[in-house]
Amino acid sequence: MWQVIQFDVLFKIVIVLILSLSMNACITTQAPKISHVHIGHAMTAWRSTPDEQGLFVVAEKEAAIASEHAQYAVENSHDLSLVKMHTMHVLHTMKPELVPDMSKNGPGLGYGFVKAMNDSNDHILFAADSADASTNIKTSALLWSEHTQVVIERSELLITLGQALLKSNSHEEIIVLADEILLLTQQNINGYDSDGDGTIGNVKDDYGLIQLRKDINRMINNENPPYQTVEKKYLFGLIQLSSGEWTFSQDKNTSQGSGAFQY
Repeated sequence: MWQVIQFDVLFKIVIVLILSLSMNACITTQAPKISHVHIGHAMTAWRSTPDEQGLFVVAEKEAAIASEHAQYAVENSHDLSLVKMHTMHVLHTMKPELVPDMSKNGPGLGYGFVKAMNDSNDHILFAADSADASTNIKTSALLWSEHTQVVIERSELLITLGQALLKSNSHEEIIVLADEILLLTQQNINGYDSDGDGTIGNVKDDYGLIQLRKDINRMINNENPPYQTVEKKYLFGLIQLSSGEWTFSQDKNTSQGSGAFQY
């Protein structure tokens, strides 16, 4: 009798294990849309950024540091050596390679605002060019890219003024340049009312990071099916084939030969 009961229990355990294994085998993880992965590179994570942060997130942080040190420069206008030091700090956040003496110990993140903005723009355009991109992404990305160029051009002007300040020996000129640099760093973040209509963001020249963030959030919120934060295994597992097609390196059917590029 005991042997019969014992066998019955063992039989039930085996059946449960078989069913469990069968169910797990049927569970598959739905890969995200390629277009959403590119958006994730801008907003969630990118392999080469500090702490693998999203490219646009890095741009936002670099911009905040730049504005902070531009403010320090203006506040220390009585001491030209401090004004120049903080201006170098601003340049470090913009393009670290411009101040090689502090490339590793400057206040910026070390990636650079301009590079972060250009790379963000590239990946948003990659999203629009993806085969699975929605009309929403295709339309929004092109407009976002156009507005991004305004911020990048403003940053290049800021850099030119910063380099001029460092070369100047005129106290009066240095103070004027420091004030202008501070204004531009603030406009990079907040935007500004370029046409005087009382609203920031109605025209292209108004744009700063706040307006860009709102637009990309709107694009994400308008996605159907909804956009979801992309896991790092997909963010760091995207490759571009020699044909130009994007796919995942985890895909067993994908050959990474023939010039496949790990993204």
